[in-house]
Amino acid sequence: MSTTPEVPVRSSQKSHQTRALISIALAWAFDAMDFSILTFVLTDIMKDYGVPLTLAAGLSSATTFARLGGGFLGGLLGDYWGRKASLVASILWFTVFECLTGFSIGFTLLFLVRILYGIGMGAMYASGTPMLMEMMPAKWRGLASGLMQSGFSFGYIFAALIYRAWYGNLGWHAMFYIACIPALIVALYIWARVPESVRWKQERAAAPRKSVPIRDLFKDGNTWNTIHAALISLIAFGVTYPINTFYATLLKTNGHFSVAVVADTIIILNIAGIVGNILGGYLSDFIGRKLMLVLSAIGTLACSFVFQSISTNWERDVFTFLIGLFSIGGVWAAIPTYIAEHFKTGVRSTGQGTTYHFGAAVGGAIVPLIVSSIAPSVGGLAHAMTYSVAITSVLVIVLALLWRESKGAPLA
Repeated sequence: MSTTPEVPVRSSQKSHQTRALISIALAWAFDAMDFSILTFVLTDIMKDYGVPLTLAAGLSSATTFARLGGGFLGGLLGDYWGRKASLVASILWFTVFECLTGFSIGFTLLFLVRILYGIGMGAMYASGTPMLMEMMPAKWRGLASGLMQSGFSFGYIFAALIYRAWYGNLGWHAMFYIACIPALIVALYIWARVPESVRWKQERAAAPRKSVPIRDLFKDGNTWNTIHAALISLIAFGVTYPINTFYATLLKTNGHFSVAVVADTIIILNIAGIVGNILGGYLSDFIGRKLMLVLSAIGTLACSFVFQSISTNWERDVFTFLIGLFSIGGVWAAIPTYIAEHFKTGVRSTGQGTTYHFGAAVGGAIVPLIVSSIAPSVGGLAHAMTYSVAITSVLVIVLALLWRESKGAPLA
């Protein structure tokens, strides 16, 4: 009879884990969907507002820079106020500015709205990822990391589907009105059905805080963890963001492909990303986080010439799938849990949100600007993308080898 009370507890715990995994992955997917829609309509923005590619690409850079502020503030709130409340507030925030993106009547206003949107995007990841990692058992944390991170690829696919279905009839403004609806539904679901992180509640009960834990990022042995997490995020964003930002534009301008072909190619890229994230996350629970990062970076390096081989259908589709598998998928599969396992509970949200979005702000914002700036001098956008992805892949390998393995370690 002593074992019977444990059954409903375990069942309830698994139910909470499943709800958290699905809802947080969807929140990240719908967050990424809005971010990805922008890549499909860069040429429309250039035309409507009379701005060059570098300035239009600056919208993406402004959003990613703002994510650093959102990741920092959302992380502070997540550690001080609670993961759940901060997560829901951040989703509601970015939903509002996602909708307002469609109402932007000038480039300056659009630029401002995208900055405000980026704050919510950064805060969402800073609260949601630590919450999920704290709720999952150690042996499946890598798989949960890959499943959640695959939400970004799902978001890109959702964006491609919206682009294909409604862009021709409704125009680019309406795409943002449509995209904000599902994120609002997810926020309400999390508030009603997903519990707060038990680990955070226990930590808060044991050591009530009177201040936010900023200085904890650089004491008690956390300094190297903080620096390394920021660097690995920076380089990983440097691998993937030139692809996310410019691949659709490359297909439209260099390949002169139809809307359907562009959308289908981006869908292939992100289906591969989903497979790579899930498979990579699963494998990282067996071979380790470091080896998973190294193997994925090697695969990305080997496929980095894909951007110069888009004219032939089979080459474009096959190598699009492979680079998506390794770069959009594998490189990122283990990073959420890899970073989470290197921070203590009291500072995990701040540490993860700040370092991850430092990578987004620097690697995700500056590297695409560098790519667009050097393109004319290196033979065009395709060559610039190849060089960028190849160099950053090598740097991922170097940085991964410098950090300790954390597979299976209990969260501190």
